[in-house]
Amino acid sequence: MTAGDPAGVGPELVVAAMRHPLLRRRASLLAVGPREALIRAGWTPKLGPFLDPGIPVPAMRRPGPSVAGGRASFAAVRLAVRLAQDRRVDAVVTAPVSKQSWEMAKVGFRDHTQYLKAATGSRDAGMMLLAGDLRAVLVTRHIPHSEVPARLTAAALSEAARLTVDALRRNLSIRRPRLGLCALNPHAGDDGLLGKEESRILVPWARRERRGGFSLEGPLPADAAWAAHKAGRFDALLAVYHDQALIPLKLSGGYGAVNWTLGIPIIRTSPGHGTAFDLAGKGRADPSGMLAAALFAVRIVSSSPLAGED
Repeated sequence: MTAGDPAGVGPELVVAAMRHPLLRRRASLLAVGPREALIRAGWTPKLGPFLDPGIPVPAMRRPGPSVAGGRASFAAVRLAVRLAQDRRVDAVVTAPVSKQSWEMAKVGFRDHTQYLKAATGSRDAGMMLLAGDLRAVLVTRHIPHSEVPARLTAAALSEAARLTVDALRRNLSIRRPRLGLCALNPHAGDDGLLGKEESRILVPWARRERRGGFSLEGPLPADAAWAAHKAGRFDALLAVYHDQALIPLKLSGGYGAVNWTLGIPIIRTSPGHGTAFDLAGKGRADPSGMLAAALFAVRIVSSSPLAGED
């Protein structure tokens, strides 16, 4: 488990997860992050081992983004990924990092997903967000809303759909996944009155995918798609922009929502929330997301085709 940005709640979340009896029964735990940040958060040798990537982190008067935080959190992720690639660990669970800190530190990547794709040499990588039986995969990720229409291409949709179906079949034993496609515009564009993206991009793409054998409905108005998903009609949704997935999932799962990286050859999960600099060090951080991410990683490890191999 990586400690995330040392000025955020990440170190506290790692310590809380390592203390949890259910997780301790199910997994051998290793913390990766700055020693001083983990000790401040309450880590002791009784909780398990840790690895310090060796990036010094000076004490901060006010928690917030920093060059040091970016360097330390990136170094922890890089080390954890190497351990997974060398098969010295079965999964990586990452505490939240600050995109601002990574930008300030000039690490060359905007977020975990972008780095994981590059570090593993993967052709594609995606984000599935989960809360209980609710699941959504993002077609576009961390970009301004103004850029979403231009990024909403048939290639992006096909990548998200393929990653979703592969993950549901391989790791969750869903043999014929049922997908719902969320529309971009209100009322699915209302026959072009509220936007043309549905008629130009989403409808033709969905028609081709159904002909190719996908079990796919949509594009549906996003509110209707989520209601149908909650009622059990779909195994996952394709959300065309970030908050179309995050808002419903967080309303349903609260801080227990989980982010699962698809398409890479290692298992990586994380809580579905950010660094919460304003809560750091105050004893108010909710560890349920970190715990849920770790327990979900254990579940995926047990279902992986590599599970049990030397």
